Amino acid sequence: MTTAGFILCVAAAAANAVACAVTEPEMDALHTVPHELDWLLESGHIQGACCSKQGIYLSHSLGLDKIGWDGRLVKHIDVPGHLGDSAFFKGRIYGAFTVRDASLRKDGKQGLVRVWDEDLNEVDEAWFDESLDGIVVLGDTVYVGVDKWKYPPHEMCCVKRLGLDLSDRGNVDIDLGYSIHFGVQTMATDGKSLFFGNYGAKPDAGNPDGYCTTRLSPDLKVLENMKFGCSEGFGPVPRTISKRKTPVFFKVCAMGGNMQGWRKDPVNNPPRIRIEFFEWENGCFTSITRKSSIIR
Repeated sequence: MTTAGFILCVAAAAANAVACAVTEPEMDALHTVPHELDWLLESGHIQGACCSKQGIYLSHSLGLDKIGWDGRLVKHIDVPGHLGDSAFFKGRIYGAFTVRDASLRKDGKQGLVRVWDEDLNEVDEAWFDESLDGIVVLGDTVYVGVDKWKYPPHEMCCVKRLGLDLSDRGNVDIDLGYSIHFGVQTMATDGKSLFFGNYGAKPDAGNPDGYCTTRLSPDLKVLENMKFGCSEGFGPVPRTISKRKTPVFFKVCAMGGNMQGWRKDPVNNPPRIRIEFFEWENGCFTSITRKSSIIR
């Protein structure tokens, strides 16, 4: 390489380094509108979420709510049981249920995976024997959390794999390396890895490091554990919304104290949700939510 060529290469590298160091604008938090989600007073809390270019989908015990990117309620539908989590994939919303009312079960089965289009019209469903929680779609596989060990602290989680036609491909037990309650609460993907958000057990019950999120490979091998709390719903944000090259995830945050706060004073403290944004890069989630936009 000539001296001139070497100088040009160094100059180009320096320019790239400067470009990478420039911080992109933060994103404003998104807040739902007071009293548009008042049915949460009965159902308790948001359990899972996903999003598309059209908006954010919030799942809970009484239904599925579509929220526009302006924070306003677009549509609400009722569901027959506890809708644990939701996932978006190619124009479809996938939901994982536990149907607790025996009279609503099909052939005695309590687990249900239901699929809707983006306008929340039902397009498919499949029933299973197990109680279900989290759900995510990656490639040609639907991953569903199975609530196998219930509330007592346990280090294992169970995941059911389905085809895109909802055909059962069998269950896999995974040792997370730390204790959790129930099954995997929420699931998400960056298109390469899987993220499992769990309801973590206390330090004196097998979780001294306070882990609550695990990243896994598509073949369900544990890659790393993190302290990123996201048990009420999180998922990837379309780049048309985030305006960033790096993967961005949203997280559901309850405003005003969640169930206890809402029920004490539902008139002045109605159920509301705040959506915050996090960049996934170099093995960690970093908040990119503008602090001045956060309403408590």
